[in-house]
Amino acid sequence: MAYVRHAESPAALNELLSSKSQSLVVIDFTAPWSAPCKILDPIIDSFAKSNPHVTFVKVDIDRLPTVAEKYSVTNLPVLHFIKNKAIVETVRGVDRESIRAAIVRNTLDSVASTSGSSETNDISLLEFIDRSQINCLNESPTHTLKSIITGHSRNTSDAYLESDTDEQLILNIPFNQAVRVRGISIQTAENARAPKLIKIATNSPTIGFEDVQDAIEPQVAQVIELDEETTSTGKRISLRFVRFQSVQSLHIFVSSNQGEEDETRIDSIDIFGLPGQTSRVSELRARDDH
Repeated sequence: MAYVRHAESPAALNELLSSKSQSLVVIDFTAPWSAPCKILDPIIDSFAKSNPHVTFVKVDIDRLPTVAEKYSVTNLPVLHFIKNKAIVETVRGVDRESIRAAIVRNTLDSVASTSGSSETNDISLLEFIDRSQINCLNESPTHTLKSIITGHSRNTSDAYLESDTDEQLILNIPFNQAVRVRGISIQTAENARAPKLIKIATNSPTIGFEDVQDAIEPQVAQVIELDEETTSTGKRISLRFVRFQSVQSLHIFVSSNQGEEDETRIDSIDIFGLPGQTSRVSELRARDDH
């Protein structure tokens, strides 16, 4: 699936901007001879994949010089952020932090205003996880939670999370700003070792097994029993949105697995919802492990 579009003509670009006038469009002006543009390419691909509500389109200035002239492009790389066919922000150079901040600034209001009860406007919140603070209780030293949360999209590598001394786990997932969580996804390649009973808590950084072992709602935000189809396909699991409105950290307690096995295995997770409002650019930064 292509996440970044390529403008083939000025007319095609205008048509795209008209059809996406109610959402954010990011125009990435580029050229095949520009070394900085080549460095920027994978960064744009990553943002496009993790922000499906934003349209990213590349414009080759050699192929479409009139478009470059129209937008006063004199140096590369440059990105114009467009809403209602007007430039609302510009980012120049290879600046991941500024691009991230511009996306958040220019999508929070529009996404939140249309969210309602619909899930179609939700985004993956993996982008906003503070990876330096991720930890998991009772994880195997060789198969850790960090190994499956390494980027801004669901893990597709051979890595997986595995429990150590028994089947139970507590996944502690902090965010770099408050988020609103509407759903999660848990996928496991081995049905017998897939999570079955899970309990989800929020904003409890010192949580331990003794805190959740016998907890029921509302001591925890939600208790869910998963079936094999949900965990084998990674089907989205809806959460009670009103209980996950200002989440600084999410804690998933895996109490049991499908086959009563000694170890539990998780191959990938995803978290869906909306980023919360923030007033400081520093709070927009998602730490990347490179």
